[in-house]
Amino acid sequence: MDDAIHIRPATPADVPAMRRLEETSFPGDRLSLRSLRRLVRSEQAICLVAETGGLLAGDAVVLLRRNSVRARLYSVAVDPQRRGGGIGARLIAEAERRAAAAGRRTMHLEVRGDNERALRLYAALGYEPTGRKPGFYDDGAAAIVMARALPREPN
Repeated sequence: MDDAIHIRPATPADVPAMRRLEETSFPGDRLSLRSLRRLVRSEQAICLVAETGGLLAGDAVVLLRRNSVRARLYSVAVDPQRRGGGIGARLIAEAERRAAAAGRRTMHLEVRGDNERALRLYAALGYEPTGRKPGFYDDGAAAIVMARALPREPN
């Protein structure tokens, strides 16, 4: 079995599997099929998928606002059975690389304040807390806002 992690841009054919990842990864605040279809086709989003063992094991969505140097890491989902194997970190690294190539200088994100695993991952990747958003999630949970400078792309 090939357990190598292959990261590539998402295609419309990936949307159903991306939706399943949303359902298994998050208790609420999930991206809908409609939203995922729109994001995969959008020039203002970077949508990536990670494949391992021939299966979709994770995805990441980054939003790019026009005329902004900031990118927003909107969603990272990893199959619960594949967590801890570096898939999330690889997706984030590729998302950062592509955001930097698109002229973005910083990456921002929101993460549930009670999601210790994600908070540890983001901190290990160089993200620092910059704020808090009370009641951010649909169940009333607060979000921790984090950011980091993106590496400059060589000219």
